[in-house]
Amino acid sequence: MNIPVEWSVVGPAVIVAIGALVALLVDAFYPRRTWLGSGLPASAALVVAGLELLHGEMSSYSLALSLIVLVGTLFVVVASNVMNFENAMPPGEYHFLVLSAGAGALMMVAARDLVTLVVALELLSLPSIALVGLRQGDRRAIASAWTFFLASVVSTAITLMGVSLLYGVAGTLDYAGLDAGLRDTAMPDGVVAVAVVLTVVGLLFKLGAVPFHVWIPDTYVGAPVMVAGFLSSVSKAASLGAILVLLATALPHAYDTWQPLMAVVAAVTMTVGNLGALRQANAVGMLAWSSVAQAGFLIAPAAALLTTDGLSAPVQYLAVYALANLVAFAALAVVLRLRGSTDYDDLRGLARTDPPTGVPLVLAALTLAGFPPAIIGLVTKYVVFRPVVEGDHIWLAVVMAVNVMLGLAYYLRFIAVLVGRPDVDDPYVSPSPPVSIRIAKSAALIGAATLVVLSAWPDLLLSHLP
Repeated sequence: MNIPVEWSVVGPAVIVAIGALVALLVDAFYPRRTWLGSGLPASAALVVAGLELLHGEMSSYSLALSLIVLVGTLFVVVASNVMNFENAMPPGEYHFLVLSAGAGALMMVAARDLVTLVVALELLSLPSIALVGLRQGDRRAIASAWTFFLASVVSTAITLMGVSLLYGVAGTLDYAGLDAGLRDTAMPDGVVAVAVVLTVVGLLFKLGAVPFHVWIPDTYVGAPVMVAGFLSSVSKAASLGAILVLLATALPHAYDTWQPLMAVVAAVTMTVGNLGALRQANAVGMLAWSSVAQAGFLIAPAAALLTTDGLSAPVQYLAVYALANLVAFAALAVVLRLRGSTDYDDLRGLARTDPPTGVPLVLAALTLAGFPPAIIGLVTKYVVFRPVVEGDHIWLAVVMAVNVMLGLAYYLRFIAVLVGRPDVDDPYVSPSPPVSIRIAKSAALIGAATLVVLSAWPDLLLSHLP
């Protein structure tokens, strides 16, 4: 049987995959070892894929999620120039793996059947694992990659068990067919519930939700900083998009099964993540635990997914969260390159001594906290609250409010470190840093400027995303 290929959907992922191969070949034959050699074709492929995406025919939600993936991947490619001339990191292989994972992320948010979803999931996961342990001779990175690999294997196995049960219950793997099959099935409700829970739980592993979050702190701290930024934004966007589309399109009939699961997981995830972040004295470690907490806020609207704003709220929140996180990781990548550490003691007064690095970091933290003057962070916090309250999940809204306060505690503490008076004159600020560092700083500044524009004009984001 010939199955027609929807090139308007798979086209961007194919372009990104081709760009990954071109970047690898250019690096192999380029006369000089430089990150721009493979970075330029990688960036060009992402831009072309974006243009193809805008001319394609996709649902508004898939389009928004795909744009977040593409822009996030492009940001990572550009900011990763900070690793130029780092002999332990091969640029060609790095860009190949980043774009391969980006192609998998694009397919995840566009998937409309479980086979495509599982294949895309592995296309995202396997290059991401390799990225974590890519730095040669870094034992900590290799250990983190093994932790990530084991978590990935377990989550994939659980997802496949759920998928096989769903196929046995509904007789199809297509999302539309699953919805119809689950409505008409003669299988006991308990069998359907187990199939749905296993599938959702496997995907929650990838998102880093509690109790499947244990790999995140170790992986983020052990990985190169921009790889951690990729995992916290692009990978999380793909996982969230896959879960939301699956629940809303294929499993609405099982709402009573997955709704309480998602609500409880969201509440526990944001609480555990925030409590973990409160104990951190390292910026990357804080952002790792913060990403766990933010996953809880992203999942929370799923408790009211079938309401008017159930799908749009997490997408809008995700766009701002991903941008703020990428700005923070780009700035920290520069800090690590210059100072060799991202501990709070080494960041004291950074906004005073090195404003092009410190100010974007402050603005990113304010956005993640939802604290003025970063109004866009506050607006998107309200956006994810609204469907939860309208769905009468008052207990979850109360938990979310408490966790917003917990988040303020460690974000404002971090900001106080950045804007405080340094103990001594900063010896790391150079009047003429290398081009690679200037590129990474420029990426952070452009991202921070975008957050400023969105804070001044929130409707620019909210009116153009579903």
